Amino acid sequence: MRFRFIPHVIDTSLPVAYYAQTALADLDNDGVLEYVVGQRVGDIFLFKYHAPDRWTRHLLGTDSPSDVGGCALDVDGDGWLDFVAGGAWYRNSRRPDVPFERITFDAELASVHDLFPADVDGDGRAEIVSMSDRNSLRWYKIPPDQAGPWPMTEVGPAVHAGAAAGDLNGNGHLDLVRTDVWFENARGDGTLWIAHPIGPNTPPPPDFQPYFAFNATHAAVRDVNRSGASDVVYTDAEIPGGKVWWMENVSGDGEVWARHEIYNWDEETPRRGAYHSLYAGDLDGDGDVDVLSCEMEAVGGEAPPRWYIWENLDGLGGAWQEHVIFDGNLGGHAAVVGDVTGNGLPDVIAKPWRAQPGNAVEGRMYVVFLENVSE
Repeated sequence: MRFRFIPHVIDTSLPVAYYAQTALADLDNDGVLEYVVGQRVGDIFLFKYHAPDRWTRHLLGTDSPSDVGGCALDVDGDGWLDFVAGGAWYRNSRRPDVPFERITFDAELASVHDLFPADVDGDGRAEIVSMSDRNSLRWYKIPPDQAGPWPMTEVGPAVHAGAAAGDLNGNGHLDLVRTDVWFENARGDGTLWIAHPIGPNTPPPPDFQPYFAFNATHAAVRDVNRSGASDVVYTDAEIPGGKVWWMENVSGDGEVWARHEIYNWDEETPRRGAYHSLYAGDLDGDGDVDVLSCEMEAVGGEAPPRWYIWENLDGLGGAWQEHVIFDGNLGGHAAVVGDVTGNGLPDVIAKPWRAQPGNAVEGRMYVVFLENVSE
């Protein structure tokens, strides 16, 4: 496949703020994906798709308690996807022009970076997994009365970023990853967790060492080499000059790991910005795991930010080809991937965490949609 994406800047009028809490989900049950993005402790917006270059923005909800983490999930089981952000969920109003109702399930949960649904107790229904600088790696059971507090179970200490879920030891239960370790779901019901090492990530460079730069990745559990065992794909999410790599689950039970580089900055080329996005999946239709990320603006590099696909050439994670799919001086943060246009190809949409003065839209906040027209 020859990758080709047409960029569309679909909004440059968002209020100036820090933005994350992203999702692509069919919130109005019309068969077309909407885009959700939220301000850190602010408003959450819904973008409804009409054409690749025409979207309408609606207010989904207010007073978000989350920094970065947000996801779409049918919380109340009524067949309509709701939205979860930090310690609150927003009940779907079933109309894009009517804001969702905000309901708190944990008023103390703060500074959430990673948040996603996963069935960690094996009951056939997803729970909410959360990781926060101020709290822990934990999961919340959605009770029959979703309006009250949700029972919480701690998994282990948190790092800034890098949570993911998958069956790491092949026993049929979902385990949890936290950057450099994975937590075994020892009983299969999410009540007992045993930590196992995976391997170190990239240390921050000497000239960039804020607290959030340490142990901060994006992670995705995938079978990269088609061995039948779950591996883990990583990007360095909060440092310039970071790497992209995958950890091979050599023993198949999560006890022995081998690192394989996908992209490794060699210091002879301009240092790139942080890869605060990760999608690991089939991007070219050949059935194997490719990797997508983009450089962000707020933790920038030495050249304008670009968006990338690393194609899994041999299907086994042993050879990768880098493709630049967008080079328009607009960075991406918390990018999400899905077939928005309905042509069977995965599109990409993102925005900055914080827009920078020298970007292509004169320092304004923006949302950019990459329409996939690959052949």
